[in-house]
This record gives sequence, C-alpha cells and structure tokens, in this order.
Amino acid sequence: MIQSHQKHYAAANAPAFGIASATVTVYADGIASACVSVYATDNQREREQVIGIQVELQSFCADPYRIERDKLIEIEKQSGMNRARSSANRRKALENYLQTEGLTLKDYDDLKAKAEDPWETDAAGNIILPKLVVEAMLVATCHRATSAIRPTSPDMVRTVIRTSPWRTDATPDMARQWERFAVVNAGTGAKLSNQRGLRRNAYIGANPPIGDGTKPVTATGTIDINPTMVKPDTLKKAIEWAGEWVGIGASRKMGWGRFTLQGFTVN
Repeated sequence: MIQSHQKHYAAANAPAFGIASATVTVYADGIASACVSVYATDNQREREQVIGIQVELQSFCADPYRIERDKLIEIEKQSGMNRARSSANRRKALENYLQTEGLTLKDYDDLKAKAEDPWETDAAGNIILPKLVVEAMLVATCHRATSAIRPTSPDMVRTVIRTSPWRTDATPDMARQWERFAVVNAGTGAKLSNQRGLRRNAYIGANPPIGDGTKPVTATGTIDINPTMVKPDTLKKAIEWAGEWVGIGASRKMGWGRFTLQGFTVN
C-alpha cells in the first residue's frame, strides 16, 4: 500500500483577487504532486467594485465557433461525405458513418442546427453578448489604446477585470442577414479559385456599416474590478474609446460592433 503525507503551504505572492494555497502530496515512492487553489477573502470582496454598464449598439455581428460546429466538421470529414460526387452517395456515406457511431440522421440535423445558431440567448429569449466576446473587446482595447486610457495590460485583462455577459433588448427574430462575397484562400494564403465564396452572418443594430439595419439595440451588464488594480475613470475612458475605434463581436475591422457608452455606474 502506498502511503502519502500532505502539507499545506500559503503562497508568498497572492493574486489580485485571491490568496493562493498549495497542497503538496508526497508518496512513498518519492513522487510528489501539488494542487494549487485560489480563493477570495472577505476583505478582498469588500474592496471590489461592481460597475453597471449600458451601451447602445450601432451594430453587432455574430460569428461564433461553437463546439457543435467542430463536431459537425469532424463527422463530415470522417464520413467522407464531402468526397462523394452525388447527393445519394453523400447521404449514404453519412448514414453509414452515423450508424457506426451510434447516431441517427436526426442527431446530425440537431447538431447542425445548433452549430449554425448565431445567437446566445437568456431565459427570456433576449440575445446576449457572451462573456468571452466582452473580454475579447477589452483585450483588443488594451492592445491598441494609449497608456493614458489603458486600464491594464492586455495579458492581465481576464485577471483584474471580471465581466458579465451583456444582455440586449433584441431577440433572434429581429436579426437580419449580412451577405457578401469573399476570396477563398487555402491555409497557406494561396488563392484557390477565381470564384468568390458567399458568406452570411446574422446581425442586429440600427446603424450597421452595410445593410438597412434594425431598431436601436441597448445592452446592459456589469464589470467587477479591484480599484487598487484598475481605476474606474480609466476603464470608462477605455470603453468609450473602444466603442468608437475597436468595436465588439465579429468583423470589427470592417466597421461592425461599434457602440456608444450610455451608462457607467460605480456601485
């Protein structure tokens, strides 16, 4: 029987939002393993500030890469359906592969529907801007903003700034489709064809760079900060700047995702 001994160590350098601790287990055969945990103290929670955010989205373009999309691609690759030359052979190849995996065509159709759904919604059916999307906007802002309005370094954003998803007053049935043609390139960048590929993305917003637009969209959420690490005034200036020059969501370089900060309430 292998015996073990455990010791608990307090970390010398505690992170901004918590205290790190390590439990080291040493086994009889000399192998050691360590488990590090981070937790927040009551005093640190008291030092945190919750900031209420409200923005008006001029436009928001959704282009998520979901887990279901990855699974769908793997099924289509492994089945060989895309190498078949006729619709009947493609269907046969797909059915044969699904059968070996214990799946049905309905499972495939459900997976495809989830993969192609562009929106995250809350329980009430309102579109939300996922936490990951908000964080990506803040990271891009910290990469591009000048030091005067940069709240923190880009690699520290997810450590010292904690954001919620932003809930909008829009629903999926209000969205429209942005269609355009794009050059089809290989992974090396080489052009594969003179024929361009049709691309479609769902969008919401009253003033998109391309298209007729929908009604104005308001989004609300919260951002938690530790004021010893991030100054609220600097964060406010950064978000205002991001709304004009960075944007949120997909296709930001093409002018999508611009917004105006309407509310910044420090609680």
